[in-house]
Amino acid sequence: MEKILHNGFLMNTKCFNALVATSTLAGVILASGSANAASLGYTAAIAYQPTDFTSLLSVQKFDSSLGILDSVVLDFIADITGSSKFENLGNSQSSPTVDLSSNVSLSLNNQTLLSLNPANVTTYQVTGFDNSLDFGGSSGKTINSIGDTKSGTQTLTSNLQSFIGTGNVDFLLSAISGSKVTGSGNIISQIQTNAKGSLAVTYNYTPTKSVPEPSAMLGIGLIAGFGLLSQGKKSWLHISKQ
Repeated sequence: MEKILHNGFLMNTKCFNALVATSTLAGVILASGSANAASLGYTAAIAYQPTDFTSLLSVQKFDSSLGILDSVVLDFIADITGSSKFENLGNSQSSPTVDLSSNVSLSLNNQTLLSLNPANVTTYQVTGFDNSLDFGGSSGKTINSIGDTKSGTQTLTSNLQSFIGTGNVDFLLSAISGSKVTGSGNIISQIQTNAKGSLAVTYNYTPTKSVPEPSAMLGIGLIAGFGLLSQGKKSWLHISKQ
């Protein structure tokens, strides 16, 4: 039978393989003891509406019976859309700029968590007044379906009490427009801005489900390994005495 020298002991192949299997089993058990994290997610959203406004985004709180809440991840998306039209009433050509923008923020308990600024800024070239106040032709423009999207993420790891319990967490979404049309002193213009927002909340937690201590599992693994080793005890001792 093939023999292997290990840490000063001469053992047969069967004994050596059993020892390796024991070490491997113990390593797997130790690694699995820490793989017990979990996550749970909820979403909320509001549809487009004219700025300026505030609205609630409500999501379910974390149920403490599931385990210990470790962190809360907030994924916030802000969208704006709108339209604009203008007419140059001056005699000279002009370069009006349409700035469709809004500050869309997310807050909780009077604390701003995320603040986003979607914007679409475009400059146009028009001639002097073409004697037709129609927001078109060579001296005017009508622009529809202007828009932009911004997103942000915030991870909270402390002061998580507001997220735990029954009922909902009520976030406040605020959308304040900064839209405008700028150009020469002889421009007539109009602009409209709508905003919406969506929120995804992820609760990362450690489940309360009991998991055997790694040290106890290691002991079980070692006992199993020694059981395998005992099968070759006689041949091991016999070889060691040679």
